[in-house]
This record gives sequence, C-alpha cells and structure tokens, in this order.
Amino acid sequence: MSSNYNDVLARLREQRLSKSLSQNEIAQIVHMTQSNYSKAELALRCLSFNELKCLCDSPIDVYYVFTGRESSSRYRDFFDGCSYWELCSYLNVIYSISSMQDKNEPLEQWKGILEQTSYIPIIMGNQDSKNIFQALRNNMNCQQKKMAEKLGIDIKKFRDLEKGRCLPDSELFWRLYDLFRIPPAVLLEDKNGMASEIATVLDAIDIEYRESMFNILKMIREIKCLR
Repeated sequence: MSSNYNDVLARLREQRLSKSLSQNEIAQIVHMTQSNYSKAELALRCLSFNELKCLCDSPIDVYYVFTGRESSSRYRDFFDGCSYWELCSYLNVIYSISSMQDKNEPLEQWKGILEQTSYIPIIMGNQDSKNIFQALRNNMNCQQKKMAEKLGIDIKKFRDLEKGRCLPDSELFWRLYDLFRIPPAVLLEDKNGMASEIATVLDAIDIEYRESMFNILKMIREIKCLR
C-alpha cells in the first residue's frame, strides 16, 4: 500500500484516540471484529465501502481522515439538516461563482477552489454517485484500461466498478481523492463530509469575498425555507 495511504491510516488512529475510542468500540460501530479493525489500522486490510459508510455515522471525522483538511464549525453547522444533494447544489453555486470570478479577476484562490471542486459538474450531471467512475472516465475521454492503471487496479475490477458490480474500498477512496480531489463523501453520500467540503472551500476564500459568498448561500437557503 502507498505511503500516502498510510497518512490516511495515521489520521484514522489520531481521530480514534482524540475521541477516546478503543479499537473494539470502532470495530463495533463498523460491524467487524477488533482483530480485523486492527489490521485495517496497520494497512493489512482495507475498510470496505459499507464499513466506511458506518464510520460516517460515528464520531470519527471521515472527511478529515481522507483529505487532511479541517473545516470551520461555523460553516458546517449552518448546513445541518440539508440533504446530500442540497449540499452538492450549494457547492455547485460556489463552483459557478468561482468560475465567473476566475474569468473576471484571475486569482490563485479561484484557481485553487476550481481545482478542489472540479468534480462537481461531473456529479451534478450524474445523479447515480456510485457510477462516478464511468462519469469521470467519460469526462476525461479516457479508455477503461488507462483509468484502471491510474487507479492502480486491474481492468476487470474497473469494469465491475463502472457497472456497479463492486464498490470501492478505503484505499481506492484515497486514490480518488489523491488523483481527482473527489472526497469520500461523494460516493458515500455523506452529508457531514460534504458539509465539511463546503466549509473548507469557504475557509480558503479571502475574507473580503468569503462573507459575500456565504451570504449568497444563506439567501438560497432562505428561499428554500419559504416554500
């Protein structure tokens, strides 16, 4: 396994210890034995899609574990109660405004935001998030073999992922983020993770623009509440 994936495991251990959780307690949350969870922390096995899904409902910050990014609670708390697709829509608004700003006033912050959120147009046009593999490949105009090589898997597994016959494990989630900046929240449809993604994007914007961007999101939410 990649040394960078080991950074993910280091943050997983860090999170578990910071929440004062034992390996056995985490193992119960993700419905596995303590022995198997211990192997996951030691990079002797990967966490499955369903195990990660369970981990999203635990005190562990799965977004931070995979991305290394910590987000402002002020912005995260604002999005409490939003559905996963509502959060994607808010992020799409940020992407669209950043794209416009980059054309009018090219700054490094807009380029950084567009790079971090470049997957948003792909998933907004592909409501079946588990099929992100096919959508991503089509967007890149890339053959299956080349995509499989990029992800470090064989072509049979990639075809199975495209057809939904298998699901990604924790190392593949990391590769998706490392290569394409797609956080696990996308495939897991993790509301907390997507709220953290929005918060880290807002945190990256200079203060003079950040509040204006946040106010736009608040106005959109107010319109939604009027219905």
